[in-house]
Amino acid sequence: MTLEDILERIATVVGQRPYASDSRSLLHAYSACLTFDDLCASVALNLGAPAEVRLALRGRLLRTLGDHPAPEQRDRLVDLVAETSGLSDGDKGLRQTVDALHSALLLHLPMPTQHQILERWVDRGTRGAMARWLKAARNTPNLFDASVALAYWRATRDYRAAKSLAYQAEPDALGPIVSEMVAQCEEGWIISKAILRSGCDDESTWDLVRCKHPATYLYLCAQLQREISDEDAFALVWGCPGIAIHGNRGLAIWAVGQMGKVAVLDRIRESGEALFEKDTAEMRARYPELQAAYEIKPSKLFEIADSD
Repeated sequence: MTLEDILERIATVVGQRPYASDSRSLLHAYSACLTFDDLCASVALNLGAPAEVRLALRGRLLRTLGDHPAPEQRDRLVDLVAETSGLSDGDKGLRQTVDALHSALLLHLPMPTQHQILERWVDRGTRGAMARWLKAARNTPNLFDASVALAYWRATRDYRAAKSLAYQAEPDALGPIVSEMVAQCEEGWIISKAILRSGCDDESTWDLVRCKHPATYLYLCAQLQREISDEDAFALVWGCPGIAIHGNRGLAIWAVGQMGKVAVLDRIRESGEALFEKDTAEMRARYPELQAAYEIKPSKLFEIADSD
């Protein structure tokens, strides 16, 4: 039975709706009849085939590889990467399919080929390509390059690149860019990770965290046992928005509790009505069209924000 014979049979069972379940089973069964070399050839030949065919062939290829591919299998995969790279260079419509294939094969490839694939993604520089780069670097830490992640983050402010820096960059490389991350990154959890890993002791950076991310500042004070007065702690909680979408007052209150500041918690509890009025005013300012359109009570604004 030749490769062409099996591929012809696969083509006949795809999309046979009256017996869809059996068709899927037949698709995978026919794929199992292919040798490893034929599977590689089939993957390259079917880059433009329906997704169910591509996924069946790719899945069978990965299962055949197992956890420890034989040297000859790795060599054949290198050839497959080269072949499919060339095809996607000639037809941009195949690029996403080929990128997905390379992502799936990455851990089974020798290190030079892994680097080659990652360099292609970096050279392309699109959000999709860099998302694959970031995922690969997360799954295989020795592929991570802080300079690449930093350059991409500076160009796009993609939070995923900031996350990779905060979680993966060496502390010595992270330290010099922490203040920049505090100033430009909106995600407090990324900032807190960067500060904790870098051991930041620059007071100007801490002042910036306090100003831009009050809840994160309180969280870090709790984590690092940094001194803060009860008055300052309450002022920071008061400054945190309570609006569901952008709110982080809950984290701030949690941090106050972790620091054992019962008096501050009591003061927050006693200020509940004032905080609610503050939140309502902020909500009205942010969503004036909602209350005007639906003539709803102020308390309902928070429910609407929750559903956004």
